[in-house]
Amino acid sequence: MPAKACKEYRLEGRLIGHKNAINCLTISSNGSLLASSGSDGMRIWDLKQRLQLPSPRQNMGLQNPVDPVTCACWISRQEAQQGEGIEDFDAKVSRRIGTGKEIMCITYDHAGDDTRIATGTWDRCVQVWSFDFKGPLIPVFSIELNSTISLMINFNRTASRNLLVFGMYDREVHALRGTDGVFIAMNNAGPLIGHASVDNAQTLFLIDNVTNGFSLHRLDDAVCIRSYNTNPIKMFPKQVVFGEKTDVVVGGSDAGVIYVFDKNEGTLKQVLKHADKARVQTVTTYDGTHHSMIVGATSQNDAEPVISIWSHQWENLETAHLPLGKALKNFVRGIVQLTIAIALLAYVSHVCVTMNTSISFESLGDIWQNLARPCDPTNEDIRAWVEQYIEHREETIVISNENNLPTRRGKTASNMEMEHGESQAVILLGT
Repeated sequence: MPAKACKEYRLEGRLIGHKNAINCLTISSNGSLLASSGSDGMRIWDLKQRLQLPSPRQNMGLQNPVDPVTCACWISRQEAQQGEGIEDFDAKVSRRIGTGKEIMCITYDHAGDDTRIATGTWDRCVQVWSFDFKGPLIPVFSIELNSTISLMINFNRTASRNLLVFGMYDREVHALRGTDGVFIAMNNAGPLIGHASVDNAQTLFLIDNVTNGFSLHRLDDAVCIRSYNTNPIKMFPKQVVFGEKTDVVVGGSDAGVIYVFDKNEGTLKQVLKHADKARVQTVTTYDGTHHSMIVGATSQNDAEPVISIWSHQWENLETAHLPLGKALKNFVRGIVQLTIAIALLAYVSHVCVTMNTSISFESLGDIWQNLARPCDPTNEDIRAWVEQYIEHREETIVISNENNLPTRRGKTASNMEMEHGESQAVILLGT
């Protein structure tokens, strides 16, 4: 059975270091690092140690010190995803894109050896590059939309690598061809779009509809499926994302809290308090093997810029991660070991009664210690242990009876050998 989640998220800690409003948060693919950025630049955090790491140097010749960092994402190669070298930061590319207007959104897609980066800017431009982690950005295409300012973009994870572009004011969702940016389709999401996110299966998307909370839509036609009402006081855009493998909806607020909704039922599961009154427009989530995480940050300059981290642990950590086959194997092995012990006791009793000798548990104890060791005994291991015990017993009987095999109850030596073989067959059954 799958592991069950704990009922509530628990505050794990707060990160303090920013001087002004925090605009974006993004967690690395292995869940160990957090990148936060805002009016005072970008900072990198070790989530396990809750410590700030040295940040990558930014080209001050291209960046105006008063301009905020508006968006960020992690682009990880395979070795970095496995945790090797991910703490080493080096500026690979530093350049101005488009007409130099604000970058509204950025994302990437990695397929085979080809990594692509896409950006949407305030001047209605959508640009896609190829990036090999070594040289400069290689342009794939660049287009200018008629009236849509890109609020969020998302790669379609198929061979086509088409782009979805969510408009900021016109409520439109555009599909662009991945090779050249040619317009493919457009759907209208209805309400205003303050922020948007797409689920992992790429069948649903969430939007902050600005007016009354969040809403869930089908990706193929943008039809609204469900709403999550938060009764916002002011019409500030707030980030909204999926969490817990898309089972919950997590979004910010203008009242210092983060809302956690059940995606399917639409019910409010928990309210996470970040601050007394500050806006929490910046939110992200992470799903690990044994826990889920929610991170929120202060999004206004007249409040303390703090990052809050909540964790949602999974129950039965000792057994939840074991595959069903492994658990079944452990159970069967325990039954087999118990059967072996009973068979050995029965065999010893039988031999001792037949030979009219006393029972000695010294060698049997040695066998049981072997079986009780923390390992996975094979058929050959069990066969060797049993044969060692049988050999020990036969040697003892030969010495005590001066090489004369008893024939009590009409049993001969050949009969005894057959019984030994039958005992071994029963002991090995099912291993």
